[in-house]
Amino acid sequence: MKYKPQQHRRKFLQIGLTGIFTALLAKLPNVGLAQSSGKSDKGIVVHEDEGIHILTRRKVPIAIKISRTQHGIDGISFCVEDMSPGSKMRVHKHLHNDELIFIHRGQGTLTLDDKTMEVKAGTVAFVPRGTWHGLDNTGTENLYMVFQYSPAGFEDFFIENGTPLGMPTKERTEEQLAATAEKFGMVYK
Repeated sequence: MKYKPQQHRRKFLQIGLTGIFTALLAKLPNVGLAQSSGKSDKGIVVHEDEGIHILTRRKVPIAIKISRTQHGIDGISFCVEDMSPGSKMRVHKHLHNDELIFIHRGQGTLTLDDKTMEVKAGTVAFVPRGTWHGLDNTGTENLYMVFQYSPAGFEDFFIENGTPLGMPTKERTEEQLAATAEKFGMVYK
């Protein structure tokens, strides 16, 4: 059998990422898909075209795949975002939620507290609540990011501030945006 470094590296990354996610989830409070509020005690499968599809104020599409509101899961939510080249996520922090980010495709610059670092496909970042963070797509292709919040609930911030895809843009005043940010523990730098 011929040695194929790409296969070994891919297997190593798969096993490593599974271990990282498992270890991080085990350390987070109130985490676990078993912690549901009754709607989803048998598990959930959400396909690629399913979920709640939102266009954010930044005009970036987000799909909320697993949510407290829709699925009754308290411990964790799961979302995906597709940032076009040049898109920027303003530096912010969450007061009530930890966030786990996985860069699935593309490249960019991640700000984490006072550090700025390059990220690319395969990068994982754990952002504890209260930690400043932001992400800029500095590449030439879309940056596709998978992210989750623990505990679940922050994903409703996108629903309140964004617009369902295909609908007229939801206009919000600065006062409404500030009230929603406060409600969900979102603080901008």
